[in-house]
Amino acid sequence: MPTLTKSANKLRSTLPKSGGGTAPQDTGIRLATFPRPEGELRFTWNVYEDKPYLRLQLWSKGDDGSFWPVKGQGFTIKVKELPDLAEGVQKALDMALKESGHTSGGSKPPSRANEGVDAPF
Repeated sequence: MPTLTKSANKLRSTLPKSGGGTAPQDTGIRLATFPRPEGELRFTWNVYEDKPYLRLQLWSKGDDGSFWPVKGQGFTIKVKELPDLAEGVQKALDMALKESGHTSGGSKPPSRANEGVDAPF
């Protein structure tokens, strides 16, 4: 093995597996958190250059226990798209109730989406 490759492999073995550095802070207001086997899916309200938007992002737990956003595993929703999203979620809820044999009305089980998270509204 060439010397350069040996040196590179030696250095790699000493580097942290989580990418090193400090885990980034999730600066948005967390609206919901959904546990996943590989970490958690976070639904947040964010603002960039005075423009609000929603973000769904998968975060994975690093070797040190800190959470890191998973590259390519998130997306944003513009506020102007929120009414259409709400209608789509309502349709999905109606379909899920129909699948489970329930009709609209009656009592519903409590939401588990915000377990351990204090949403401000």
